[in-house]
Amino acid sequence: MERKDFLKKTFAMCGLAMIPAAVLESCSKSNTTAPSNVNFTIDLSVSANAALLNVGGYLVSNSVIVIHVSSGIYNAFSDICTHEGCSVGYNATSAQISCPCHGGQFSPQTGAVISGPPPSALKQYTVTQSGNVLTIKS
Repeated sequence: MERKDFLKKTFAMCGLAMIPAAVLESCSKSNTTAPSNVNFTIDLSVSANAALLNVGGYLVSNSVIVIHVSSGIYNAFSDICTHEGCSVGYNATSAQISCPCHGGQFSPQTGAVISGPPPSALKQYTVTQSGNVLTIKS
């Protein structure tokens, strides 16, 4: 084998060896992992939590979005979009959880993907109410 051919093949093989690393790096995502050990309370009598007093109101606490979806019904989901890890918010007008980064839409009832690029639903947490206190748990 001539030196010229040897160098061409060597450089070609080195280039091919770097492709998997480049592909993996380009596909890496931000943290899209929902909090797994959730256990906190929200006191509805505290003014900072007043948004939850009205249907359509929501707040984010501990990487969890809590939504007052209908009279006496609260749902809680991870606020981390399953697509690229952006924080989601709730749009009461459209009654959907929305990701501002790539337009993903989720159901405020189940966290299921309604539209957009997210590959899976938002993680849902249990919400129980005792008087003015909501308890959110994994």
